[in-house]
Amino acid sequence: MLYLYILFIIASYFLGAVPFMILIGRVRGVDLSKAPDLHHALWYDVGRGWGILGFMLDVLKGVLPVLAGFLAGFPLSINALGGLAALCGQMWPAFRKFDGERGNTVSVGITFTLSLAYGALLMFLIALGFALAGFAARTALRWKSSGSNLNERLRLGGSPSLVFPLGVIIGFASFPFSSALLGQPLEMTLGLGGVVLLILVRRLTAGLRADLRGSSHPLNVIINRLLFDRSEI
Repeated sequence: MLYLYILFIIASYFLGAVPFMILIGRVRGVDLSKAPDLHHALWYDVGRGWGILGFMLDVLKGVLPVLAGFLAGFPLSINALGGLAALCGQMWPAFRKFDGERGNTVSVGITFTLSLAYGALLMFLIALGFALAGFAARTALRWKSSGSNLNERLRLGGSPSLVFPLGVIIGFASFPFSSALLGQPLEMTLGLGGVVLLILVRRLTAGLRADLRGSSHPLNVIINRLLFDRSEI
């Protein structure tokens, strides 16, 4: 079974590495390969419907390995590793010179499927509450600004949206704590902790060298990246 587990983890990585959003852009005649944020570019440059499709495909990258391993009767530890491998594929894809996305959407798929498959949906609902609180606060602030259209009010960038990435990382960080408090197996807690760790590593390291060269406050850059997923606020 060891070889089967290794093959499963490798296959999960390459599933995560498939650049679905770039492929959708090419089908629609738009080159997204240089876009700093593929979800943002797909939504605005290709269309909202295609943006939703890209989002769902990325979520499925996290869902499918965990679900396939669960249905195959693999141990929880292997299923969690499959999800983490898919997340690494999204963040450091071999098809894009190991420079990919932040991995939030894949992480949603991983955490939701682990929570649902192993009867701990409350963990996901707690984390979702933090993320939705950040989204609601961000949207309320944006909605109050005069002269902004619907796209401006819903877009992810801009200083009023700082509460959203903060809510997202708090939500993900709540998973290992709620897992331990709810008496979930150690493999579950460690797997969910791995998701948080990978998200923080990607937030911190993506383009860090260039940002540090242009900043006189490197500590602020690091803190901003970890909390708000951007170097400057």
